Amino acid sequence: MRPVTLSILGGIAIASAVAAVVFLPPADDAGPARLGERLFPDLATRAGDVQAIELQRPDGTIVLRRAGETWVLPERGGYAADTGRIRQLFVEVSELRTLEAKTRSKDVYASLEVEDRDAAGAKSTRVAFKTAQGQDIVALLAGKNRFGRGGGGDDAVYVRRAGDAQAWLAKGRLTVNRDAVQWLERGLSDVARERVREARIDHADGTSTVVSRPSPAERDFVLADVPEDRKAKTGWEIGSVAAAFEKLEFDDVRKADGVAITAAALTATTTTFDGLEISARLVEIEGTPWAALSAKATPPAQLPEGGPALKSADEVRAEAERIQTRLAPWLFKLPVFNLENMRRKTDDLLEPKDP
Repeated sequence: MRPVTLSILGGIAIASAVAAVVFLPPADDAGPARLGERLFPDLATRAGDVQAIELQRPDGTIVLRRAGETWVLPERGGYAADTGRIRQLFVEVSELRTLEAKTRSKDVYASLEVEDRDAAGAKSTRVAFKTAQGQDIVALLAGKNRFGRGGGGDDAVYVRRAGDAQAWLAKGRLTVNRDAVQWLERGLSDVARERVREARIDHADGTSTVVSRPSPAERDFVLADVPEDRKAKTGWEIGSVAAAFEKLEFDDVRKADGVAITAAALTATTTTFDGLEISARLVEIEGTPWAALSAKATPPAQLPEGGPALKSADEVRAEAERIQTRLAPWLFKLPVFNLENMRRKTDDLLEPKDP
């Protein structure tokens, strides 16, 4: 069994605390749901057969596909999906239990938002776990949530099995994000500020912004090329340039194929004491800035014992290779805050001297 399947099954087993989950009958034999029973007991037993997840919402359809040991989002060029979110969806659907039978009348479905997706003005979300051939293994129409008070685990959601007239109030919750990007593995890098020796921004006009510090023991960064009649702003603002690649995530992603980035493009580079060099080169496409990320290992300026956050040479090489392999084929739309830090000019970090 593939590791990703084991991971999903493990999550379901932990959530349910039922060791015998693999002995639950498949959907064809499950029969009508009764109060207190799982609505979709077969999902745990057939997790390994699921090759795609289709989420149909009023504002569009999101399709996630299994690709070997990972999941990807085809509409974003096959970029890697967040397996944690996918595992959560498997667990949430598998753990839905009937609380109350509601209605079998199509006229009432809309009030619960469990109507068929082809109904006029439908607000339901159709969630389907599919085989490689596109057949539904489990499919449901998810409607309104009913949140419990005080976080006591009393959340419930209105649901209906696809093709079944009976609508239910089910114990549990469903987290079906409507934004396709939220299903992606959005983390890009996490270069802790404590590791950073120098952050440099080479601007398209030939000027550079450089902040640095001589050792990991020094808390504050120093801005280079400060004129005599001015002074650097606060340590926090200077340090924000050095934190450009810390907990960095993207807002969108696209393939880098066919996009030319000139040598004069703005380039933000952070170098750590232990030898990691990570860069972002910016290119504008139809008025929107996108970043191409790269990384490499360089000779360290400080051995790991020079600071608790520093890594060994082998760890840095592995980190650089992991970043380069995963991110080099892509362009990323970065959050405005991170872009601002990567575009800072020296003048932005200066203020008049006190009289």
